[in-house]
Amino acid sequence: MPFRKLSLISSILLCFFIQISIGQERTSENEPRIKTYFQNFPKSDSNKDGVLSLQELLSHMRKMREGNKNSESEDQFKPAPENTNIRYSEKHKRNVLDYYPAKKSKSPAPVYVWFHGGGFSGGDKASVRKGGAKMIKEYLDNGYAVFSCNYPFIDQKSNVLRNGMLEEYVKNNYISQDGPEHQKSRNEYIKILRHCGRAIQFIRSKANEWNIDPEKVCVGGASAGAIISQWLGYSDDLADADSDDPVAKLSSRAQVSVGHVQPVGTDSLVIKYMDKGEAPLFLYSNAPKRDVIHHPINATRIRDKAKELKIPCVAVGGGKNELPVPKEGSSWLSMQLDFCAKYLKVASSK
Repeated sequence: MPFRKLSLISSILLCFFIQISIGQERTSENEPRIKTYFQNFPKSDSNKDGVLSLQELLSHMRKMREGNKNSESEDQFKPAPENTNIRYSEKHKRNVLDYYPAKKSKSPAPVYVWFHGGGFSGGDKASVRKGGAKMIKEYLDNGYAVFSCNYPFIDQKSNVLRNGMLEEYVKNNYISQDGPEHQKSRNEYIKILRHCGRAIQFIRSKANEWNIDPEKVCVGGASAGAIISQWLGYSDDLADADSDDPVAKLSSRAQVSVGHVQPVGTDSLVIKYMDKGEAPLFLYSNAPKRDVIHHPINATRIRDKAKELKIPCVAVGGGKNELPVPKEGSSWLSMQLDFCAKYLKVASSK
């Protein structure tokens, strides 16, 4: 229901509610106007008893208003049509990205690329605008160009979360096994990761057109997106100097990697590729130990590997695991922005 119509109903009902504030409880059973609201909004009956009370009506109206505010906030950051669903490769229908241009500047803008989560089997690039698009707003305010990418999903036959390998992983102290069937499954994930590498190459190919700095690229993601961002920081570069394709000649690697809620597969798809001198790493995870897909051991192991290799790394949590929480007056997002700025050598534009 459009917000305008909801506001109209609110205005009509306001005087009525003042009149009935004293006396017997009004419901859809004894008040025609509440009955009409119930007919327009059948889900407003929160206790599902078939009768809409005044309190249920008021609660529903409040939630509707809050929902419209969130929607308006998300729409505020929705890219222009020409910057939506930009195709970065013809190899798959999900090889598209959204582009959020940096604020106008004479200097090329640093780049923040986001890959959504979803277990490599769900999710969408638009999810980065949820919750008022706070992360987008902060990066744009700090002078970045922002990109959010879709990527192909895993063939379900190869999905370790659904074919029994997850149970093996948990029983094996959250360490991936390396049998032929495990390697075969892993190779299917790597095919997806290579698609994501193409997205980074494509973004770099637009450096002049979009006035972005191809040497200042931070890649971030949550869950599956964390795996993607880190693989792009630590795997071999996909650049092919001998290719006839000018995009394929460009680097697929991230200068800085950001990972949220580190998931299963971190050891076999990320840690094994890490080496000295590679991308600085920022980690945030508030997953508790009961979360077997995002068990905090994944975050602590990659953090410890980074420290072993002397890769700059900051890892923070939100109080549900052993990771340290941000200091008072700070937040994981402000720490993440500071980390990116430090290692991309970006001055705040605020």
